[in-house]
Amino acid sequence: MLTLLPVALLMFQGTPTTLTQRPSVTASETPPAPVSADGEIIVNGTTRLHVASMIKRMTGDSDAQIPRWNTSICVTVRGAVPDKAQYIAETVAVNARTVGVPIEGRSCPPNVEIIISNQADALVSRFLRRQPNMFRNVARYGIARSRNRAELTNPSPVRWTMGTATERRLGAASRLSQPSREDKKQILVIIDLPRCGDVTWEQLSSYVSMVVLANPEHGDSSNSGSIMSLFDANTRDRPNSLTDLDRLLLKALYATEDQVSAASQQYAMTDYIVREQNKRHSR
Repeated sequence: MLTLLPVALLMFQGTPTTLTQRPSVTASETPPAPVSADGEIIVNGTTRLHVASMIKRMTGDSDAQIPRWNTSICVTVRGAVPDKAQYIAETVAVNARTVGVPIEGRSCPPNVEIIISNQADALVSRFLRRQPNMFRNVARYGIARSRNRAELTNPSPVRWTMGTATERRLGAASRLSQPSREDKKQILVIIDLPRCGDVTWEQLSSYVSMVVLANPEHGDSSNSGSIMSLFDANTRDRPNSLTDLDRLLLKALYATEDQVSAASQQYAMTDYIVREQNKRHSR
């Protein structure tokens, strides 16, 4: 597991946000996905193949298990004017609660660290210089840390790297289940503000929510139908917030069994989303 956040906190001297009051949305920002009178999200249909493909991109490329939050999260946002940092923190918190991930209160040790910087490349360089052992390709770390280095040095508008841990001894294994699960423990997100272009704070906070709560792949692969297409040059109509499919995907991730292989959970997530879509279309 990577130990990221204490180091990042020491390096960055910005003032953290607190979850007190949500700022108003600007005129360029639109409301979230439409909701029916009984509070259910209205979903536009899509093919099973598209759903399965999106789930694969949003849950990582591990053949083991899909990591997700199984404990409460403490969100800290640094480096923006207070109301904008507040808005991002609130959006992540609201989306987390929607899928059952609890949010810690004040003065909690952060395990979700979001840094907004006008000099992201320099910030990452300092971080890597101070933590060289964290990224060495040696057996003791379990996975190749060059991958984590690449995640942080990639000059994207939003870059991130996370630490996970395998929780074992969770009961007897069966033909379908495993006596373990993969827990998210920490995530460091760096927003390179100059590279974000003309995106709104609503779009940015929704994008960051997917980064924190799901496990999206890095890169510019097509994410049609998702807020993760926000920085895709081929996207014509960029979503203004989490899409219907994004919301269902997050619900599926946290509603399906996690003590199974990644492939099994991805299949269950696809079933969950298609079933929910069919139920709403039949009304």
